Amino acid sequence: MILTSEQRAEAYVASGVWSNVTLVELLRRTAIVAPETIVFEDVGVGAVPGLSAKYSFAEAEKRINGLAAFFAAVGLRPDMVLGIHLPPCADAAIVLFAALKAGLVVAPLPVYWTKSEIEAAIEAASIKAMVTASEIENEPSGELVRDVAADTFAIRFVFAVGDGQPDGLIDLSEVLADLDALGEPPEVARRGEAADHVALLSMARTPDDELLIVPFSHNQLLAVATGHLLEAGVVTPETVLSTMHPASLASVAGSIATALMSGGRVAFHHGTSLAGLAEAVESVGADRIVLPEVMVAPLAARLDRPLAFSAVGVGLGLAPAPAARTVDLLTLGGLCLIPRARDAAGSTVALPAGAAHMGGLSAAPVLFEARIKAKAGARSRKADGGELLLGGALIPDAPWPEPQSGRRSALLGVTSDGFLRTGLAAEERDGRLTITGTLGENIGVAGSTISPERIDDL
Repeated sequence: MILTSEQRAEAYVASGVWSNVTLVELLRRTAIVAPETIVFEDVGVGAVPGLSAKYSFAEAEKRINGLAAFFAAVGLRPDMVLGIHLPPCADAAIVLFAALKAGLVVAPLPVYWTKSEIEAAIEAASIKAMVTASEIENEPSGELVRDVAADTFAIRFVFAVGDGQPDGLIDLSEVLADLDALGEPPEVARRGEAADHVALLSMARTPDDELLIVPFSHNQLLAVATGHLLEAGVVTPETVLSTMHPASLASVAGSIATALMSGGRVAFHHGTSLAGLAEAVESVGADRIVLPEVMVAPLAARLDRPLAFSAVGVGLGLAPAPAARTVDLLTLGGLCLIPRARDAAGSTVALPAGAAHMGGLSAAPVLFEARIKAKAGARSRKADGGELLLGGALIPDAPWPEPQSGRRSALLGVTSDGFLRTGLAAEERDGRLTITGTLGENIGVAGSTISPERIDDL
């Protein structure tokens, strides 16, 4: 499914920031050059019983091709949505790439979500199948997702990984036990360029705190990774340790795509303690860690060597960070992922007004631009501020279609010229845009925002 207009896609290709390379093709190209090199591995204590793996490029591609063939054989067609309800792990990366290889769209289902939250996401994103684990941190996640599927007519299949799975789930370890019997991956017929098709759905919230589905194409995800590499100044292969949900925007673009584009690898760790996280960093020899920004400073204090941090945060009230080698990955509540390198003192750098040249390089491609939509009737945009609008190659520029059931849901706000309406209030100061809050009434809690209505619901 292509949502970006043909005119904008052509402009991004002409500027050199978009191409015909998908995430799957990016992995395949490296697999040809260095098939025995490790690409995905688990590090530290796993959250799922019996689930710990290390895959070379060749091993990963073989499993991806077999699982993609299986997905097609059971009737999952291109553009159907697969929900991934797993902690960070190498097998989740295999599932993700297999889904993309089969032409599916992936969506993250956070492991801490309740049954009602998962059901709401299934409806809003039109999810048709899910992958979960037998247990996650000793919680019966397999039973939870199985019960959700039983109560939700839209779900066709529930796949699972890990030991001790409950009845009613399709065991992917059994499926992958005989890869040769699965056949060849499907040839997916695509309209236009495959890289322009939607690959990932991010989960966000509107200013009124409704669930919002945000679609990203392969090209938009790779543009995020390009910006990440430029802002971080990466010039050699990196081992990236990811602590984020494996199908989240921060993991797919900020960890996996970034590592692959650098020629490196990805290690996955489900962090439950700072001590365990510090041990995982050292045991895998990580060059960079992608983690929530509130954990950066405490982890840095536990390490005896310098480490590059990519701090994932909403962009409101960022926590302190080490003075060197820290890049903010601004989600703005799940709407996007904008890489911004911190300054020499470790302070966050505000978004520029207008076009942004990543990495501080005037010759670098413009991957995004920001501007303010003035309040109605305001005499001075600079004085009064307004809504932050974002556009460009790494910014989602079209809404995900409404559910086929006919039920209305929140839709992504996009202007006629492809600028994303963020719902955030901002002011321009000396050529920089400072986010001052949300347009609606919200309460700030630990760097996140939540509406009074949502608090009442909870």
